[in-house]
Amino acid sequence: MSEIARVLYDLGILSILLLLGVFLRKKVRFLQNLYIPASLLGGFCGLMLGPQILGSFAPFSLPIGGTISKWPGMLVNIVLGVSFFGSAQNKNFGKTALSAVTVGGIAHQAQVVAGLIVTIIMMTFYTDLPLAFGLTPVFGFHGGHGTANAAGAALEAAGWADGVSVSNTMATAGLLSGIIIGMLIINIGVRRGYAKLVSKPQDISRSIKEGIVPKEERRSIGSGVTYNDALDPLALQLAFVGIILLMAHGLSVGLVAIHPILSNVPEFACAMVSGAFLSFVMKKMGIGDYIDRATISRISGVALDFLVCSAIATLSIKVFALYLVPMVVTIAVVVLVNLFVNFYFSWKVFDEDWFERALGSYGLESGVLATGLMLLRVVDPEFKTSGQESAAASAALCYPWSLPYIMFMPAFAFAASKWTILGISVALLVVFLIIARVCFWHPERKLSDILSGKSSRPVQNQDALK
Repeated sequence: MSEIARVLYDLGILSILLLLGVFLRKKVRFLQNLYIPASLLGGFCGLMLGPQILGSFAPFSLPIGGTISKWPGMLVNIVLGVSFFGSAQNKNFGKTALSAVTVGGIAHQAQVVAGLIVTIIMMTFYTDLPLAFGLTPVFGFHGGHGTANAAGAALEAAGWADGVSVSNTMATAGLLSGIIIGMLIINIGVRRGYAKLVSKPQDISRSIKEGIVPKEERRSIGSGVTYNDALDPLALQLAFVGIILLMAHGLSVGLVAIHPILSNVPEFACAMVSGAFLSFVMKKMGIGDYIDRATISRISGVALDFLVCSAIATLSIKVFALYLVPMVVTIAVVVLVNLFVNFYFSWKVFDEDWFERALGSYGLESGVLATGLMLLRVVDPEFKTSGQESAAASAALCYPWSLPYIMFMPAFAFAASKWTILGISVALLVVFLIIARVCFWHPERKLSDILSGKSSRPVQNQDALK
């Protein structure tokens, strides 16, 4: 079988898994209530029916092999490469956005510090455990599967062959904990009166739970920039994506030619730079409107779904078994830290809609923005509170401190001492805590208020607090 035929064959296998995920989401009530994405379900089906599990005791299994294990490493270049391509400049730097970014920064650094501390402790019992293991929680929880694959590939290039599998496992744990624990928190919060709008999980329409949009409610997923007789509109946007990937490869090769040490710069970082640069050039040339951001977002979404499905389907069971205890302990600690940070600091920092904004932040810091918005939709179906604005601002403005961890920290983790990396991370956490304390703090609000249900009382006017 030729190489291109193998890729198309594997595309068919992944397509079957995605459709199987859609079927399970539509038919299994338990999965609907947990809002498990079809790509995750399809990936688990591939793992269960593939050679690692079914094939270990049965004479037949789903042929999960060929190029599928390589898909995540390539698709992440698309997902991250179009992050800034055609996106409008975010001008929302109001108090809502800045306070959301502050809580997001605390959550990001808390995940880093928690992961590193647990790993440093574990290294005394597991001498082969690399310090880089402590970075995988933030790659998976804060970053999601896209970032986990990118950072995992960088860890692999830096010398840790298991980096991709461990990072993907962390991302899966983050997504599942975000959805499952998030729904439990919603049920508790609604009963205690934390939600500003009295909505209940059972009020969500059946179609949203099943994941299939009713025919009368379906909308276009993008706008056509070109006429079909000239070039298919989707082909134009795909061509832009192809150019970004080509530019990224050229930039990566050029960096290595400048100095071999620049080989540590991952290709997904080159893709992000290339996407932003191409977008800038097109706008300066007056052809920025040739980019249809809605279609680009759909292309990114397609790449992410196939990325998640292929990543889960090819998770290494051997690697999971090898790091079982450190993984379980680290995940448990990070889940607890994530819960505390997002809900406690949301209560102490946000002026209004604290519960809705906390849900959005918790979902965002457990995988992707879509998880946060999904949780938010349960208590705020029409996004009438500031929860959506808060989560979107935190997701859009987190790059100054999250990108360096993705781009440079994997290699740095093998070159610097553990105390240097931990010290830098703690220092950044302290900076965010100081900002929160000085600029947004509500000293009259106590942790006991959340536990006792008193946080459902109306929030006082900020001027009155002063």
